Amino acid sequence: MFRKITPKRDSKLEPIADPGEVTGFSSPAQDYSEDRLHIVQKLVKDPTNTYYFEMENNDMAFFGITKGALLIVDKSVKPKHGAIVIANVEGEWITRKLFAGDNMRFLTCGIESQNIPITDEGIVIFGAVTWSCNPMGNGSMIKHLMV
Repeated sequence: MFRKITPKRDSKLEPIADPGEVTGFSSPAQDYSEDRLHIVQKLVKDPTNTYYFEMENNDMAFFGITKGALLIVDKSVKPKHGAIVIANVEGEWITRKLFAGDNMRFLTCGIESQNIPITDEGIVIFGAVTWSCNPMGNGSMIKHLMV
């Protein structure tokens, strides 16, 4: 299911309702005009199964996901090896990378001593992260890495 969202025209940003019809003749460039980009159309494939989370910590900084990042999670995407997932581990919601090898499956944040083995009990994978949008902020992460 894909719905097209047409945002309202902002008269300050677009003072002319139809710039191709200003002179009474349509512009030849009008053949190549496109609708305005709406971020939801780009980031969300299945609106009924899409959820949004915000990272509360830097647990996934090793994988480029920092505190305050907006995570877009799709429950309809089947998590596979290498996917970033949202999981409930014994009542706590966490974000981790899924490792699914031949003999073992675990969730990792990039630090081997903190790997969480996946067993049948106590761990529920909620969905796969399809997009991560990190805030640019004031460069505090770069300062932290340079110290």
